[in-house]
Amino acid sequence: MNFTSQMIFNITSIFIAVTLIVGVILGSIALFRIAHALKLRNQMLQQATRPYLIFQRNRQQLLLKNLGSVPVTIDKIESTFDLSGLEQQLIYPNQSLYFNLTDTDKLTISVTYHDDINDYQANFNL
Repeated sequence: MNFTSQMIFNITSIFIAVTLIVGVILGSIALFRIAHALKLRNQMLQQATRPYLIFQRNRQQLLLKNLGSVPVTIDKIESTFDLSGLEQQLIYPNQSLYFNLTDTDKLTISVTYHDDINDYQANFNL
């Protein structure tokens, strides 16, 4: 091999090595961006499809409603009003349950519930 052929071979080798390094760096950046976008998408889906249990007091009635789009199972409920019959009960999306109240005192409710993916807890002062 003569000197010019050797020089062209060296320049080509350096060019290929630099191209490979730049390609790996750009590919890694793209993968990190895709992973970040998928993580955000999953968080948005979880927030959009998670169950939201609410308690509202309307005069002498207590309303329990699942405002979410997935069914929820109540694990534990603590209240100054007897709601122990709700434990382990499945509440479907947009399902409402009404309870007659006799006391006009403040009502404190703490509920722990879950769907197929996560566990949740909420406190209500009515």
